[in-house]
Amino acid sequence: MVRHLRREGLGELFSAEDATAGRRVAVKVLGEPPMRQEPGGVLNAPERMPLEEAEARFRREAAACKRLRGPHTLPSLDGGKDPVHGPLLVFELREGELLSERLARQGPLPFRVLHPLGEQLWLAIAELHEIGIIHRDINSMNVLLDRGPDGERLTLLDLGSCKVPPGLSDEALTLPSRCLGDFRFAPPEQLTKGKTVDHRADLYAAMTVIFQALTGELPYAARNLMMLADLKTRTPPRRLGNLMPPPVDREVEVFVNRGLAHSPDRRFPNIAEVIQGWQALRPAT
Repeated sequence: MVRHLRREGLGELFSAEDATAGRRVAVKVLGEPPMRQEPGGVLNAPERMPLEEAEARFRREAAACKRLRGPHTLPSLDGGKDPVHGPLLVFELREGELLSERLARQGPLPFRVLHPLGEQLWLAIAELHEIGIIHRDINSMNVLLDRGPDGERLTLLDLGSCKVPPGLSDEALTLPSRCLGDFRFAPPEQLTKGKTVDHRADLYAAMTVIFQALTGELPYAARNLMMLADLKTRTPPRRLGNLMPPPVDREVEVFVNRGLAHSPDRRFPNIAEVIQGWQALRPAT
C-alpha cells in the first residue's frame, strides 16, 4: 500500500512497502519543480525551476544523502529512476510530526523541552558540515520529531537545496545560483547573494528555528519579502524577552542574538562553538 506523506522540497514523499526487505520505507519522487526566486534579490518575481535543473538538484541531493550516517539526518537506502515516476530516493521510514506542526498544535516549547531537541539539531548540522555540506534550507518544516530508541528524536530533512563540496556530485559546479530556501529563516546574505553563503548561513537558519520554537514567532515580523530583507539587513531581531513569559534567561537571549547577527562574522564561527554554547545552557534537572 502506497500512502502520500507530504511535499518535501523538490519532491513528494510516500510510504511504501519494500518487498525485498519486507519493511515499510519512505520513497521520495521528483514532483513538479518548485517556484524559486531568481538571483539578484527578493524584488524579482519568482518563476518555476526548469525541470532539467530540478533533476540535477535531485541527483545532487541523492549524492549527499549517500554520505550521511548520523542518527539525526536521514541517509538514503537506495535510489534510481522509475520509468513512470522518474528519479527517486528511498529512506528509512520515520513517521512523526514536523516541528512546524507541533508548534501550530501546541504552541511554543518550554526551554527544558527544547534543549535536548536543539542539541540534536546542532548535531545534525555538525554531521553535514563535517563532510562539507551546507544545507541552505533549515526551517521548522524540515525538522521531523518522532520516537527514537532513546526518547523523542529530531531528524533534519530535505537536502534539495544543499551546497556540496567539489567532487561529491557532478552538479556541484554547474547549477545556476538562486535564492534558495525559506526566506523567513534564511540569513540576509542568502536573500541576495545565494552563491556566496557559507556554513554560517545554516547556523543563522537553525537559530531562527530555535527562536520560533521558544516564542511561536519569527525574529522579524514583515508584511512582504522586500520588508523582510530590509529588516534583516538593518535592524536587530525581536527580543526573546518581549515574546516569552518571564523570566527569560539572559544567557539564552545572548546566545540566540549572536546566532542571528546580520553579519556572518559576528555569528558563531562554526558549529562546534554553537554546540559548546548550547550545552552550557542545559537546564538544571
